[in-house]
Amino acid sequence: MSNQRPTKIEGLFLVLDRRNDKGLEHWCEDLEKRGIPAVISVDEYTLDNNNSLVKKIADKGFEVMLGYNGGPFWNTTYDFQYEIMNRMKNKVELCTKKPMRVFHSKYMAYNEETLKVSDEIGIDYILGRGTAKARAVVYKPEEYKCKIISVSNVPSKTMGTGSLCDESLRCRTETPDTLKELLLNFKEDRMLLVAQTHVSGVKLQWWNVYQDFFDANMLTWKTLDEFCARPIVMPNAKIPINTEADYVIPKPKMPLEQEQDFPFKG
Repeated sequence: MSNQRPTKIEGLFLVLDRRNDKGLEHWCEDLEKRGIPAVISVDEYTLDNNNSLVKKIADKGFEVMLGYNGGPFWNTTYDFQYEIMNRMKNKVELCTKKPMRVFHSKYMAYNEETLKVSDEIGIDYILGRGTAKARAVVYKPEEYKCKIISVSNVPSKTMGTGSLCDESLRCRTETPDTLKELLLNFKEDRMLLVAQTHVSGVKLQWWNVYQDFFDANMLTWKTLDEFCARPIVMPNAKIPINTEADYVIPKPKMPLEQEQDFPFKG
């Protein structure tokens, strides 16, 4: 990481839903108001129990996907992944009437079988754990049609690296102040920033960090296609894969239920 801030930072915003309708609506309302495009990874529970909310989000122009939270795909087979990815894709498209073009499994894990399934069923992008420290990178395997979005990765003092995200840092005993410092001192030219509905979507201190960062106007926010327009093309065997996931047992400094709630009206 260089010591000087680049004059232009391109950003992609990702919202991860964790069965929190209020936080999901809160995030989508704010992003729409600010004109920030985003990828919204909806929890399957939310799709099953609040189908109308998911359709409403898609109708606003957000890129809607289902993420698989049942486990990482690193060591799973083609058939196992095909059943999950194809089912989820069909489920989302039945609701939104739009293609589901992006996918991730737990920990943003994937392997070559994920790429094969993606090409087979028409998924354009796979989310992967960060491979270039804080810089987000898009790779295009020569052998496959789909692209791999390697997210921004940041260090933790206590539990290894993780994505640039409220919950990722919270699980590693970090605080909203840590996230704010990382964001306002970002030195790379490309960022993938993640927010989770059950943390910043409903918890005031985490929410305020994102608001302060947006107000600082440091980034040019891109759509999914814009952000991925100039990938690094190389043989798949040479594309780095990050399989570190050292926070299997989260160790937050403060239990989530003790965090201050956002003062919603009504």
